[in-house]
Amino acid sequence: MSEQNVQEEVVSVDALKAELTNKNEQYIYQLERALKEAGFDEAQIEKELSVMLPEIVEKQKAGVTARQLFGTVTERVQSIVAGPTKNPDAKSPDWQIAVDGGLLVGGLFALVTGVMLMLNPSADTQPMGLFTLLINFIAGAFVMLAISKNAPKFDNPKGQRGYIRYLVVSTVAMVAWLILVVLSQQYIPSVINIVMSYEWYLLIGAAALAGKFYLKKKLNIVGSVM
Repeated sequence: MSEQNVQEEVVSVDALKAELTNKNEQYIYQLERALKEAGFDEAQIEKELSVMLPEIVEKQKAGVTARQLFGTVTERVQSIVAGPTKNPDAKSPDWQIAVDGGLLVGGLFALVTGVMLMLNPSADTQPMGLFTLLINFIAGAFVMLAISKNAPKFDNPKGQRGYIRYLVVSTVAMVAWLILVVLSQQYIPSVINIVMSYEWYLLIGAAALAGKFYLKKKLNIVGSVM
């Protein structure tokens, strides 16, 4: 922040202080003193006041005090020290939801493939190849993201919850995913799309699911399908 901007902010804060009622002026005085005791420097205090004062000056015209707006001085200091609270309903970034979904779907399919090969290694059905498994991870990520972003909003009024949109998007995404996996299995050469032993599928599946739950906890992923 430039020196000119700092001076303008200070002037603005001082000008707004001059417009305060006696009760609000006392509130701001006590707040400044409490913030200094909490370890805030002058620049930090000025920044907080530049946010609060315009609202206080505006609302005091209607008889609303600073205490009614921001709580007691102690409560306001605690709020400032704690910082802005995160909206618990806010979803995580799309890439986190996609990674979470891809690891879940890819991991489950890898485990299923491994178990099937382990129980029936001589089956006539061609198991999922390595390249198809990779496609399954990637496609699954996009499908899970699409499902998450179009999930019904149960808090909305009836008729605006998005059930039809959710059904259409989910169906189209899953059909496209299935077609992509089937085509890759049929048309990608087996030299590239190699079939591994069941141990590798089980290992990949277990690692993917472990990674999914680790990242979900580590990044606090919100909004994923599971």
